[in-house]
Amino acid sequence: MSISGKKIRILSTYTVVACLMSVALIGAPVSAYNGIQLNSGTVGNFSLVDQNNSEYKLSDATEEIVIVSFFFTRCPDVCPVITQNLKLVHDTLPTELKDKVDFVSVTLDPKYDTPEVLTEYMTKHGVDWPHLTGPTEDVKNVWDKFAIYTEEYVIDPHDDNISDMEGKVHDSSIVYVRPDGTAEELMYLPTGLTLTYAAADEAGWTVNASQGQQGMRVDGINGYDAPEDYSWWWSPKVFDEAKQRWVDAPSTIDGVNALEEAHLGWYATGSNLSLLNPPSGDAPSVQVVFPDNTTASTNVSSFTGYHLTQGAFDGADIDVDIEDGSWGHFLNSIDGVAAPSDWSWWWQLHTWNETSSAWEDAPVGMDDIIEPRTLAWASNNTSNDAIPEPGFAVIEDSECDGHGWIMGSGSSAHCMCDEGYEWAETDMLTCIPVESEPEYTVGHFAYTYILDEEKKPRVRYVDDSWLASDFVEDVVKLAEREGIIGDESEGVPSVGFLVSVAVVSMAAISLRSKSE
Repeated sequence: MSISGKKIRILSTYTVVACLMSVALIGAPVSAYNGIQLNSGTVGNFSLVDQNNSEYKLSDATEEIVIVSFFFTRCPDVCPVITQNLKLVHDTLPTELKDKVDFVSVTLDPKYDTPEVLTEYMTKHGVDWPHLTGPTEDVKNVWDKFAIYTEEYVIDPHDDNISDMEGKVHDSSIVYVRPDGTAEELMYLPTGLTLTYAAADEAGWTVNASQGQQGMRVDGINGYDAPEDYSWWWSPKVFDEAKQRWVDAPSTIDGVNALEEAHLGWYATGSNLSLLNPPSGDAPSVQVVFPDNTTASTNVSSFTGYHLTQGAFDGADIDVDIEDGSWGHFLNSIDGVAAPSDWSWWWQLHTWNETSSAWEDAPVGMDDIIEPRTLAWASNNTSNDAIPEPGFAVIEDSECDGHGWIMGSGSSAHCMCDEGYEWAETDMLTCIPVESEPEYTVGHFAYTYILDEEKKPRVRYVDDSWLASDFVEDVVKLAEREGIIGDESEGVPSVGFLVSVAVVSMAAISLRSKSE
């Protein structure tokens, strides 16, 4: 099993998942347009409801060019940037095109985006073109016309720390027995810091990390320590597979799920960010760009008892002190509890014997246990028989009112409630229906289209990483080719490029800051 081998669901600050379906529309990038030129038939007509709760038909857009975008109001990042980009496009169109271009935005979240919600969103962003919603099936029909694939993700507020419960047992876990005898089974949930440590061990790097106000931070790598005046610092990056580029980590490094983000980059701010290369292969990897623009990289190919131990405790937010000594990794303390100075007891590693279905004292250190499924840590005076069997956090019909399963035991026992359920106010062993609305996001590819008068998509832009000036230039090119304006058009205002760069940059920085 590799660090990236098991996919799990976790609660995140926000979630944006890109899914692509290009069946109805066939696009090929050409030099004629800045965006992707399309060769497809008309999308025809459709009827939805606008922000005024009035019927809107695409045929109502009588302008020669129609711009159609897709968004949803609860989108935390991409959609607001696209809306502001389109606002800039609207405001910087050449004078002769002002009355010849129409804008339409269609929601990807019709269950939530009512006309009233759309009105509030439009007011917030200072735009006035039609924003459309309607019955889910009607809106889905519009998505199909534009090859938009979406998927709803409702995230249970107590769904963190849950792996795939196929077979009712965690795939890899640590059974943690406290000195008082209470036990808890911790699933393997490595963080970005776990991956960083694992890579450092693989490559022989040194890593200095400390606890900050927002979580763990890396202060130094291989002797390059960030200065106290913050003239530069270590910035974590993750590789966005959809955008095929490195982006800022969505949270603190110990909040990055290394099962979902298998490729990590460390960048000394002020150095050359382009030195981070796209990762190759599926093995988890870490790249580093040092302040002097030298680089280092490594893959994490093996999965050992050390990785399982560090990842399980990291995922459960339990502090574990593991020392890397001349004889390998040694566990000093768990949750601040270390062996006493007289060594009357110490933390001991146990392995699960699948054949005899029993715990055994580990014959080797954690580094020498390869591809472990389940391990246990307990004080050495804990007998193997006293350690709960792995998988004791199982689903029983009688547990959690039949709407969840119990994690842990003793005073630490609590329900992991099913989707739509949460703990009762004073009883963590009870699951009741969620009264408040669960966190929500939509997975989609953010497409924006330029349509001609026959409602044929001619140009497509993907995501939010485009400039308003490029978009306006494509509108002008299409207008010239369709004979809507002459070839001697004034074209794109020269100020458009500078303003678009400023708006996109400020929007991205603002959104990223709010998300963090």
